[in-house]
Amino acid sequence: MTAAPIAAPLAGQHVLVTRPPGQARRLRVRLEATGATVTAASTIRLVPPADPRTLARAALRLPEYDWVVLTSVNAVDRLAGALHAGDRDMDSRPYRLAAVGPSTADAARRALGTTECLVPRVYRGEALADSIVAANRREERSGMRVLLVQAEGARPVLRERLLAAGAEVDVAPAYAVEVNWPIRDALLEFIELGRGDWLTFTASSAARAFVKLVGPQTGGGLVAAISPVTAATLTELGLPVHVVAATHSMPGLVDALIRAVARPGRLAPSSVRV
Repeated sequence: MTAAPIAAPLAGQHVLVTRPPGQARRLRVRLEATGATVTAASTIRLVPPADPRTLARAALRLPEYDWVVLTSVNAVDRLAGALHAGDRDMDSRPYRLAAVGPSTADAARRALGTTECLVPRVYRGEALADSIVAANRREERSGMRVLLVQAEGARPVLRERLLAAGAEVDVAPAYAVEVNWPIRDALLEFIELGRGDWLTFTASSAARAFVKLVGPQTGGGLVAAISPVTAATLTELGLPVHVVAATHSMPGLVDALIRAVARPGRLAPSSVRV
């Protein structure tokens, strides 16, 4: 007979969430639904980019592009805001839309009213670039016009791969990321008292900010990363990585924690994918 599923698989687990406030809430709800106790400590905050006019101008020129590429839910929200401010919409568009992962694609469908959106099988910039290139015939790639809507100072790999394929790429910074210094004292207390069973990281920027705030210490908590990119950043910063989600999304991260708690003997700081 198959055993009944555990109703609260993360009961007794205290999880630290480092995402920005709006996104932290969504992850918190998912974790609490599994029985976890959650402490939100947003290590970063999102602010306007150095020149917000770049995105505003790009929003007025969307029909000039073959592809509009969105690298985060935050990028979607800010593009939608720029379109609204310019009294534009996404209808009658000749371009194609691409998103780095399903959460970003879902946000685009809600905020931009689109249904067609290319999503790579692996949710990272390299795979997104390769998917866009593969979606065009070889003769279409040279001169293909692409707009990247992303964080200011984001990893250059997406742009570089598209340029290498012959595309013309414009980057519209949608927001910038800053260290959330006011959270430092509370976060330091949480870590030094060893309150967390798990420290979760869903972006490299949050990991870098965490170390700037409290240094490369975990207070005995295990570290979970949403993707190999974030895991690599954590390792570079001197933090151990115990779990890397196989599916690089918030549901995937929660599922990875559930699997890890169910099989504690496998937890070693070696970026185990679960």
